[in-house]
Formats: sequence, structure tokens, C-alpha cells
Amino acid sequence: MEPLAPAMQSDLESLAHLSESDKAPIEVGEREKTILGDQNTTQVNNVSPRLEPKNWAPARKWTATLLLSAFAFLQPLSETMLSPVEKNISKDLHITKAYEWLLVNSLILIGIGLAPLILAPLSEVYGRKPVLVVGSIVFVVWNTGCGAARTLGQMLAFRLLSGFGASVADALAGGVMGDLWRAEERGKAFAVFMAAPLLGPALGPICGAFISEGVDWRWVFWIISIASAVTIVLAVVFLRETYLPKLQQLAADKRARTSSGGAVEAKDKKEKFLMDMRVNLQRPLRMLTTQVIIQLLAGYMSILYGTMFLFLFMYPTMWTKQYNQGVGIGSLNYISFAIGLIIGVTIAGRLSDRVYSRLKARNGGVGRPEFRIPTMAIGTALVPVGLLWWGWSGEAKVHWIVPNLGSLVFAAGIYMCSTSVSVYTIDAYTQYAASAVSTNLVARSLSSALFPLFAPYMFNALGFGLGATALACGFVVIGTVVVFILWFYGDRLRARSPYCAAETED
Repeated sequence: MEPLAPAMQSDLESLAHLSESDKAPIEVGEREKTILGDQNTTQVNNVSPRLEPKNWAPARKWTATLLLSAFAFLQPLSETMLSPVEKNISKDLHITKAYEWLLVNSLILIGIGLAPLILAPLSEVYGRKPVLVVGSIVFVVWNTGCGAARTLGQMLAFRLLSGFGASVADALAGGVMGDLWRAEERGKAFAVFMAAPLLGPALGPICGAFISEGVDWRWVFWIISIASAVTIVLAVVFLRETYLPKLQQLAADKRARTSSGGAVEAKDKKEKFLMDMRVNLQRPLRMLTTQVIIQLLAGYMSILYGTMFLFLFMYPTMWTKQYNQGVGIGSLNYISFAIGLIIGVTIAGRLSDRVYSRLKARNGGVGRPEFRIPTMAIGTALVPVGLLWWGWSGEAKVHWIVPNLGSLVFAAGIYMCSTSVSVYTIDAYTQYAASAVSTNLVARSLSSALFPLFAPYMFNALGFGLGATALACGFVVIGTVVVFILWFYGDRLRARSPYCAAETED
């Protein structure tokens, strides 16, 4: 491999824990080696241009991307749409303690965090489309149950179960984007997709406030279920399978049935299926425990999303406490956060692909995942700037537009960080992108559930200014370390991994 820059050679040689003896791939089980070898051979030697989703017409690829985005937008809405109807739900379900309401908000995130460990590898066995459709149906069923809940216990159970389905779009996003788009195209495509799961939590309180003014709070859940059901129908009709190994398997099975007069070796097929299932279900945890890159990105996404959800949890409190705004008017301040995300959509994808293309050209036409890191570094700088801007201007009670501008900068930084991490992960673990991205999703969802639990205590003790400063400092330390390690040592870490692509895409 060529170094990222000539001056980097000495830095690489000085890294003690990545000595020459460490360059050997991490040992994995024999079954994993077998599957890795078989799948890689299939992918390299038996790729039919007709089957390859990367060769599809742009309209077909964007149809799949936008359908996935629709699921990713609707399902996270249920995380934050409840804020404006908290009093109504609390009255009907007899919620009297603060921690009970925190559980209502947090349990869905726990479900979202745990499910990808199963959903992502299942998509590498059954294919992306069946898992997406079934997972979305699970969400619709249990989210509808939330609207019908008559007790707190029912609400908590249904929220947890709906979370298992709500995570399906995010869990499969990395895999689908890797299936459809080449490396130099992924930044733009993933930027469009990432707008959905981030805009959902931002627009949720606004939608919830307006819906609750005209109808009962239960319709907050039911409207999401209806919209999700419509999207499921569209996916069944228009979405095609994107996972190349599954497409090749279906084509091979069809040829086998034709050549054998319809008979297929059921025993051999069952044994291979069971082996594939076992290996695929183990893969996310194996990657999380053996892959340094995955561990670094999981830690990064954990602090990033924990900070964002803690921010969103305290966001309405600033407007009601510091600016004496009502719930309805206060919820409109989420628009600035949404605008920041839209700015991120406009900038992040194009910037990421442009930087990638330029660095690729300077590197002799060879692309590398590390070429996504400059965009990630910009986002890592914007997040604490926006957070400090929002916190201290709100603490001083200056004009309401000033903390809104800070919120805008914070949101743009969040978006750039999220997109860069996701695209880097897909570039590095292309064939196993779904499993790799699922580990990030687990980390970010669990931290999103846990961070808001201490938000009231933290901001009551420190105030908005010092509270924002504490969050910003924590993120700067972790974010800077991760960016530094990936930029300077990412290629060596990938060289040791049996899961990373053998060659970088040209």
C-alpha cells in the first residue's frame, strides 16, 4: 500500500502497538474463514453485470435509496413526537414520576439499539428486502399498540417491541448503500439518506404539537403507523433486492433447478444455510470485539448521539425556562435544528465525494476509506462550536435567534460527522457493511437512551452554559483522538482485518 502522505511513513513506524508482527489478520474461527473465503470468491469470480446492483440505472438506485429514507424518517418520528403530548399521556396512563416518563422515551431506543445485531446479519442471509419489509411490519404492529395502550405497563412493553422494528432501516442502510453505490458516489447518496433519521427526531416535536391540537394523543402513534404501512406497500411493489450474494444465490438455485429437472439437494442446502446463519449472526459481535476501527467508531458515535439526544431532551426546557415560551411556540425552535441538518445535506455529501475524488487522484487513482476523514474532522469541530454557542447564549438570555443559530451549527456538525462515519464504515467493510454499521447503531442508540436520563440533573446543577461546555469538552477529546488515529493509522488497522475489502475500490 502507498502511504497517505510521504511524511506519514515515520509516524506509522513509530506506532508501538502496530508492529510488523501485528500486521497479520486477526484470527477468526474456521467456519468464519470458510464463509469469508467462499463469499469473496463468489463476489470476485461470478459477478454478472446484469445482477450487479451498482450497474442499475440511476432511477432504480435512487428509488431504493429514497424508499429506505422514507422508512428511516417515519420510524424515528415516534422517538420525539411525544414531547408535546407528555401531559395528556401522563394523565391518561397515570404517569406521576419523572423516571416513568423517561422510560417511555428511552425503551424504544433500547430496542433500536439491540435489534440491529440480529437484523443486519439476517439481511446477509435472507437479503435486504425481506428483512426490511418484515421489520417494518413489526414496527407498525407495536407502534399501533402504543396508541391503544391503557396502562403504563402496556405502553412500556409496546415501546420496547416497536423499537425492534423501528431500527430496521438504519440497520440495513450501510448494506444497501454499499450494494448500490460505488465509493465515489456514496457520499452524496448517503447524505440524502442520513437526512431522514436525523430530521425525524428534529421535526417530531413540531408534528406532535400540531397533531395533538386537533385530535387525541393516540393519533400521534396511529398516523405514523398509517404512513409506515403505505411505505411498506410501496417497498413491496417497487423495491428490488440489492444484496449481490443473495442475487447470485437465487440465480444459482434457478440454474440448479433447471439442470436437475427441479430437484435440489435439500440436505446440502440446509447445511449451508445453517452455517451461513450461525456465522452471520455471530459476525457483528465478533467485529465489535476484534476490530479496532469498529470499536473507535462505536465510541465516537456513542458520544456523538448521546450528546445530540441529551441536547434535544433539554432543548424545549431552554425555551420555556429561559425565554418563557409556551410549548407550541417553543417547539418551533426545532426548525433551526432541522435547517442545520438540511445545510448538512447540501454540503456534506458533495464535500465528502469531492475530497475523496481529489485525494484519490493524488494517490494514483486508488481510493481509500481514510479519504472520508477530512469531512469528519470538519464536523467534529462544528459540533462543540454549535453546542457552546447555544448553551452560553441561552444562559445569557440574549435574543432568541442567537441560540437558534448555535443549534443550526450544532446540527450541521452532527450531520457531517454521522455521514462521514457511515460512509467510512461502508468503504472499509463493503461486503459486510450491514454488520459493521449495525455495531455503530447499537452504540449510538444505547447512549441515546442513557444520556437523557441524567440530563435534568446535569443542567439543573450546571446551567445551560457549563452543561454545554462539559458536553463539548468530552466530545472534543474523544472526537479528536478518533479522527487522528483513523487518518494516520487507519490503513494499517484495515490491513489486519479479515473483514475489510481485499482491495480498495478504484
